[in-house]
Amino acid sequence: MISIPPSASLQPRRHSLSNGRQLYCFPSDSTELVKIDLVSESGSAYQSQPLCAAAANRLYTVAGGSMSADALSRFLDFRGIIVDSNNNATHCSTSFYALRRHLHDLLPVLDALVHQPLFPEEDFQIYCRERKQKIAAAQLRSADMARRLFYTALFGIRHPLGCYATPADADALTLDAVKRHYAERHRPGDLDIVLSGHVDDALLATVDALFGHDAPSADLPRTSFAHSPLLPPTRLDMPIAGAVQTTVRVGRLLPVAWDDPDYAQLMLLVTILGGYFGSRLMSNLREDKGYTYGIYARTQIYRGAIVFYTSADVAGDVADDAEREIMHELQRLVDDPVPQAELDLVRTVLAGDFLRSVDGIFERSARFIDMLGTDVTELLTDNLREALATTTPSDLQRLAATHLAPGLMTVCRAGNL
Repeated sequence: MISIPPSASLQPRRHSLSNGRQLYCFPSDSTELVKIDLVSESGSAYQSQPLCAAAANRLYTVAGGSMSADALSRFLDFRGIIVDSNNNATHCSTSFYALRRHLHDLLPVLDALVHQPLFPEEDFQIYCRERKQKIAAAQLRSADMARRLFYTALFGIRHPLGCYATPADADALTLDAVKRHYAERHRPGDLDIVLSGHVDDALLATVDALFGHDAPSADLPRTSFAHSPLLPPTRLDMPIAGAVQTTVRVGRLLPVAWDDPDYAQLMLLVTILGGYFGSRLMSNLREDKGYTYGIYARTQIYRGAIVFYTSADVAGDVADDAEREIMHELQRLVDDPVPQAELDLVRTVLAGDFLRSVDGIFERSARFIDMLGTDVTELLTDNLREALATTTPSDLQRLAATHLAPGLMTVCRAGNL
């Protein structure tokens, strides 16, 4: 049986910048690639109008200082530097991937982007048009709309995790609002900086020279969803004209915290249900019934909240049957103890999945950035290690009855209904 060794640590090396902020490093001499991640507490929960957070996080990397958008694009392309932006309800991150030999050129540009972003009007207009098109396209996709219905049902339309932008929001977005959001939430002194790859003393000294003089904010608020109310289970259907399939999503907001040992055992239970190719949902709905090409079950950690869900794309005429079989598999977990042989197999599956997720410097840094955003620590890894070693079938049956009974589930379907 695979176990999680103590060496599978997600803890970075820490260095203090001159302003007292921590610099997080995942060094490796085996690669010439360096990834620089800038993480800010600037997600959609803090925006004054829809799309502000995502727009600010994307557009500040377009031009800065004396470098125009065209010049920056040529600069990056010539050196093969990749820029990737991500954002969610609580935080935003930007990743810069560059070969070590290009850092001398990149770091001054990075300094200009962070401290003197230009936010060109033309690029703002292009961004708004593209976002409007993407939002409109998403409204025609059953998987996207089932996900939106689901999170709105769990959290409510006014909650940062339950509200979604519309095409009209892209039309209403203003550049002034984007600039204000950046100024208020992307303050250089509040950035979490994560370096991974070929990190040496010269890089650390340069980063400190560029960012170590920015004073951290004393009053930057941080939101949490820990006190979100548990809304009653419901079901919502959304027909989509012209859709050829239906997405069925079943799940709930779990009343457990990530540091509860029960959650680590729930990870095992959810893997049994739908976390690998031979899972119960896959065996039933794909292999036996032929309702779907794939179905899965997951838990998603947010800051102060954990969501459980299953999702499958099926033909419209079998949506009712697929939902019924999902509920059947949930009820089986409540009624019957998991066979020991199946539990032992899934221990190996879950441990292997975890080890693959940290099998490399860049994978570890990405997982650590997720931890920064959710406030999760390596206590979760310790709990998972304990759960893999000690969980029994009766433990799983108890958790299924408490947390995964069919009557607790919200059901959202979108598409060909």
